[in-house]
Amino acid sequence: GEAAQYIFKESDNLPQYLFISVIVALFLGLTVSAEEIIRDQKILNREKFLNLSKRSYLISKIGIMFLISAIQALMYVLVGNAVLDIKGMWVDYWLILFSTSCFANLLGLNISASFNSAKVIYILIPILIIPQLLFSGVIVKFDKLHPFFSSQASVPWIGNVMASRWAYEALAVNQFKNNEFEQQLFEYDKKLRYYNWKKDFWVKNLRGKVVESKRLLSTKDDPETLDYNLTVLRNEFEKEVKSAKGLEFELISKLNPTTVDSTLLNEVDETLDQLFDYYKTNYNLVWKKKDQKKTELSNTPEKRARYLALEEAYSNESLRDFVTNSNELEKIVEYDAELVQKNFPIYLTPEHKGFFGAQFYAPTKNFFGKQITTKSANLLVIWGMTFLLTAMLFVDGLRWFIERISGLLERFAQVLKIKVKFSFK
Repeated sequence: GEAAQYIFKESDNLPQYLFISVIVALFLGLTVSAEEIIRDQKILNREKFLNLSKRSYLISKIGIMFLISAIQALMYVLVGNAVLDIKGMWVDYWLILFSTSCFANLLGLNISASFNSAKVIYILIPILIIPQLLFSGVIVKFDKLHPFFSSQASVPWIGNVMASRWAYEALAVNQFKNNEFEQQLFEYDKKLRYYNWKKDFWVKNLRGKVVESKRLLSTKDDPETLDYNLTVLRNEFEKEVKSAKGLEFELISKLNPTTVDSTLLNEVDETLDQLFDYYKTNYNLVWKKKDQKKTELSNTPEKRARYLALEEAYSNESLRDFVTNSNELEKIVEYDAELVQKNFPIYLTPEHKGFFGAQFYAPTKNFFGKQITTKSANLLVIWGMTFLLTAMLFVDGLRWFIERISGLLERFAQVLKIKVKFSFK
């Protein structure tokens, strides 16, 4: 039979490739640097005795490591992207993976400067890689983690301290959103998904809260649920007033158990009807604009052929499933008395959230009131972590920390021995 044709759009391997690339970058960065300083221990002791500068030694080490990582990342991207037929974005891939390796270089140099045995260092490398695998948001979803770690609305703290999470998200979002095909329609899709979620899930959920609140107001048999429902309504309307242009709802403050009555709830219902119409109208307007754009892109046989060729060469169904969370059955959940959108995170601008409060796969991040691209934001974080590790390396921070901890453990062991001796006297 004829060999099956490889089509990038249908390739199932892209999300896995992005994830493995990040782990490879971390692993290479660590292994290259982990033995660097321990190997020079004798020279370092001699230089210390002669009062030679340790700073220039470390700067030259970091420079060499970064150069090796730049070459490794380039070789990897050239081969890997060619094998998977990823078109364009070579520089983006290289920059993200190089940055990840630089982080790992500094982590390795810190370890190399803090331990006296090469064996310990090689035992540590897998131990450092495992959390990067587990808490990257790929193998285990952040909202499916243990409740202590997880969050329904944003990436939990454990994810925010993992370089793998920032690097993988940057690659995935950039690949999906900025490829030549998706770029043409992304802004339309973003608005459509937002309006659709608002009218089909958000309004429907709040209407249910109003109906239940009316019943509870007349029966007075569950004041706690009534209070909770009103809190959700209040929170959601406060967010809505900030984001929906021209919406005014002065009665937000009255949505509490002491001042609420059926007239007020009827007004809430009317406002929800207006909002439904507003989102439906906007949805239809954007749908028409998107339709015009699609027609414009494919209104001749040549244009149509180009449009379909672009789609096959640049978009990817498997990655789309990941970044749109399409396998998630719940489209809306309640968390901290707010309604959280669970589908299409890639199209959801995190308007009311801080930099670290954005959902996984957010298209942009809130940076001092401005929305900046996820690629730029995540690179900022990776380099921030790298500079933090650089500062630790120059002041021998990790060695100091390890010595303090081992001193405490020794003291603790001595205390235990004394207690044991005392009890057996």
